[in-house]
Amino acid sequence: MPTASELSSTGPVIAWRTILAPTDFSDRSREAVRTAIRIAEKCGAQVTLLHVVQPSAANAFDAGLAVAEIVTSSQECLEELAREMSSGRVKDKLVRLAAQGTVQEIIGTAQDVSADLMVIATHGYGLLKRVLLGSTADYLVRHAPCPVLVVRPKADPGPPRAAANTTIASPPLRGEIPQPPAA
Repeated sequence: MPTASELSSTGPVIAWRTILAPTDFSDRSREAVRTAIRIAEKCGAQVTLLHVVQPSAANAFDAGLAVAEIVTSSQECLEELAREMSSGRVKDKLVRLAAQGTVQEIIGTAQDVSADLMVIATHGYGLLKRVLLGSTADYLVRHAPCPVLVVRPKADPGPPRAAANTTIASPPLRGEIPQPPAA
């Protein structure tokens, strides 16, 4: 799979058409959206922005807002994010309620829009937090219907490698033993 530096220097190796970029509007998530747009510009793909509203956030008793107001506010934030990125590559801006959970909603949306690639941020939690809380990025890498590009925090050195702060991962095929990335 191509690294981010290979995409910028040699052009795309794979012709992605639809890139899904889920966002929680954090700085790390915005960086993942920027990465999705840069890839889309290189290979002529369209980007679908997605924000999933958590059931607890949609609870009018906890948030003090009606579900419709939260969805409207989220849609406005997606519109602002698309303007901030100033790219004609953003095709759709979707807000979904996480009726079955955030990751299931992201996976369902990837299937609905026929995503060829998903670009997500990781929040760089330590091992203990990942074990206790789980990791959206880890789950998506394992269960997404398309390859997943995980954009790590710039301050996270991660394992030694020559590539930039990105990794493309696809779920292994049956019987395939995952190999560590080449250094």
